[in-house]
Amino acid sequence: MQSGQQFKVDQPGLIKAAPIALIVAAVAGLVYIIIGLWGIAQLLGWVVPIFAGVWYVMTVRKSTNALPAQMDGLVNGAIAGAAAGLVNGFVALIATSIALSGYGPFAAALGGFGIGGLIMAIIFGAVLGAVGAFGYAFLVAQGTIK
Repeated sequence: MQSGQQFKVDQPGLIKAAPIALIVAAVAGLVYIIIGLWGIAQLLGWVVPIFAGVWYVMTVRKSTNALPAQMDGLVNGAIAGAAAGLVNGFVALIATSIALSGYGPFAAALGGFGIGGLIMAIIFGAVLGAVGAFGYAFLVAQGTIK
């Protein structure tokens, strides 16, 4: 980052974009309640933060009729992705413990979830949210998306 280059956290834009992105994250986390769909649920865990970053840029673009500055989009997309990753991971943790409740007291550990999984979901969510925000902004600037 060059000196003098700054970004701003767009709290109103994040608040506008949050409800849809977090509902999608929670529903994707609920897929873990069906043991046979865990492979799909893991893929959704990667897609949901990307969606949150894209949804943030789409929401800001719709409300201001302009794209956010590149650094602002990256930072705020990362915040949206981290929040979506946290919600997805937390709901997945609860759904996994419900799904594995009949398999004994230590079965939840076999699911690979816990506090470490939540921290990982936040970090990956932030990175993927920034990727989604950048990718959508790039496609709009390029003219691929009108």
